Amino acid sequence: MGRFLLCLAIGCALLAYILNPSVPDGIEERWKYRLVAASFKLYHLVGVAYSVFTSGDQSANVAIATQAAVCLALDHVSTEHEGPGVIRTRGNFNGTRVYIYQPPQSSDELLPGFIYFHGGGLSMGTALSFDGIARKISSRLNALVVNVDYDNTPKNKFPGPIRQAFAAVKWFLLHAREYGVDPRRIAVGGDSAGGYLSATVSHLVHDDKTLPELKLQILIYPWTQCLDFHFPSYQKYTKEFEVGEGIVCREGMIMFCALHAWGSARPELFDRMMTNSHVGPSFKKSALYQQTLAHGLLPDSYRNSSYYEGPSPSDQGDEEFWKTSKEIFLDPRFTPHFRKNMTGLRLRLRWKHLVKRTLL
Repeated sequence: MGRFLLCLAIGCALLAYILNPSVPDGIEERWKYRLVAASFKLYHLVGVAYSVFTSGDQSANVAIATQAAVCLALDHVSTEHEGPGVIRTRGNFNGTRVYIYQPPQSSDELLPGFIYFHGGGLSMGTALSFDGIARKISSRLNALVVNVDYDNTPKNKFPGPIRQAFAAVKWFLLHAREYGVDPRRIAVGGDSAGGYLSATVSHLVHDDKTLPELKLQILIYPWTQCLDFHFPSYQKYTKEFEVGEGIVCREGMIMFCALHAWGSARPELFDRMMTNSHVGPSFKKSALYQQTLAHGLLPDSYRNSSYYEGPSPSDQGDEEFWKTSKEIFLDPRFTPHFRKNMTGLRLRLRWKHLVKRTLL
């Protein structure tokens, strides 16, 4: 009886922890937020529990188990109602798995195309987890959608996802007419990590003169840098959601970035990134850093004194560690806004009405 009561108490405590996240005042659909936040907590707890019973890199094991939990929860949910009549088929574009969505409206003319990269920090979810979004895009735009199913970290660290994404886009651009798609009206887009992949792939397509230009790139709250985790947005998020809480907190982003860079988020890497010490003082003082990452480049309204404490000191950082890692972080494929020449890149950060006007 005593053991049962102990288990019951532990279970109730875990349930309260999972279902009772702090909810900032500005969120209107509070219970919807609670359910989403609770799901993320549950996935992470499954990952932590799995890692306790496995050997090797604990951070990688947590990520792998969390990924499995997310797929189990989301990949088999029916989302056909999101795009009635849309037909989904599987494909393989130059070694990269894809799902192809054909719109219900038939036409003798070539269709526009949209290549979608899903979010999840390059660590969680699959193309099927975002099946409903792909169906909705195909239905509303009457466009053929390619939903790219790239492999996740930690097994597929940088530049693995970039290579897979570019291989799929390049193949589709060269074979678009075989799918009834106008190669001059193909856009790429994605959310979060998918926005990052879209930005990077757009650069690679633009530089490859054998390919037609993309019509548009749609970056939905994209991840574009892993050098400063104390931007005002991070500070505001921590202030409003509390440390480690919310959907994508600072700690979560650091884990995603570390897994992408090194295939691991072990404590010594995580701790450096939490204090921006993974970047050496020499680079923090460089012209490139000051011209692209200095907090002073942001409007004053983004640096509210109620939460903003300023950037970390420029003389703080591990120079020796930076020397071993800078090749990754300075690569424009890893940090897209380090690209020197943005001319010709068709970038849009807003979604509403824009895609339909541009592609159709």
